[in-house]
Amino acid sequence: MRPNKLTPNENLRWQSSRMMLPEHVERLQELDVEREKKKKPVLDEQEQEQINETIHIAMEFNQLLKFTVWIDGFFEEITGAVHYVNQTSKLVHIVDTKLESHRIVFDAIVSVEFAD
Repeated sequence: MRPNKLTPNENLRWQSSRMMLPEHVERLQELDVEREKKKKPVLDEQEQEQINETIHIAMEFNQLLKFTVWIDGFFEEITGAVHYVNQTSKLVHIVDTKLESHRIVFDAIVSVEFAD
């Protein structure tokens, strides 16, 4: 379906009449991004313990993990090997498959599973 002036959630009615300033269009785009953001899930102790156990097993046997990380309202997946776990600053150092280094805060990790 081609959007027209009467299509719901479309701004063509205003944009086509040139009534919108560029700042307004930019703010509307920002609001669309804000609307797509998700809340950070709260993990219970058992889930956190399972994540810790999976990380330690992967470190011991040098296996790849797939991390699901919550960053600023969006979920991101990172696949890589755990290089180092810093207990004092609560960071996990990961080297992904492209040999890029990532530092992830424990609280941002939503789930961890072994990569295939």
